[in-house]
Amino acid sequence: MNKGMFARSIGLLGEDNFNLIQEKVIAVFGLGGVGGTALEALARTGFQYFLIIDFDKVDVSNLNRQILYTNKDVNKNKVDAAKERILAINPDADIISFNIKAQDFDFNQKIDFIVDAIDDTEGKLFILKKAQEYNIPQIMSLGMANRFNPEEVKVAKLNQTHNDPLAKKMRYMAKQMALDISQINVVISEELPQKNGEKLFSTMMVPSTSGLIIAKYILKRIMDN
Repeated sequence: MNKGMFARSIGLLGEDNFNLIQEKVIAVFGLGGVGGTALEALARTGFQYFLIIDFDKVDVSNLNRQILYTNKDVNKNKVDAAKERILAINPDADIISFNIKAQDFDFNQKIDFIVDAIDDTEGKLFILKKAQEYNIPQIMSLGMANRFNPEEVKVAKLNQTHNDPLAKKMRYMAKQMALDISQINVVISEELPQKNGEKLFSTMMVPSTSGLIIAKYILKRIMDN
């Protein structure tokens, strides 16, 4: 590992904490505006072991907000483009990619933290169930589309959420599965959606803020334990 690249991370975190995060395996589900920023922020901080899970391809409409991709990546599998991006930043990173849906992922392997940045409610519920079954810490991003103000994004528990149709649906589904929603960590925007309807719109600011907050949350949780 080229420690010179991470000299400023080490200076801020301390050598012991930096060595600690070097050992952790982070599973990132969803490599869009939220998950992509979380992944890149963690990699640039010094995390080096990642499992990345996404079944989608890069679309030209992603380029206004999804940090991992450029025009050269359009029509590539997101996991392939994301792996290429992170290895271009840190060639020593260890990344295993899965071009599958969350529901097809095998959790029976070493995972120290789960990032849920997918949109599919069934997939999110599956991740929650597996996180509790395998006792893996998790954080879930909720609705970031149709919002404009990054200052309204914060960490909460699922039972503390409001102003978000996705959060409402997840609260209901989690209760139906007898999951304790007071123990489910989420990143939520408290801003009311600026547009209604089935079509989702966004710029980079709100989803990327969610990704950065997720990265900071994971870093702090690991260093505090």
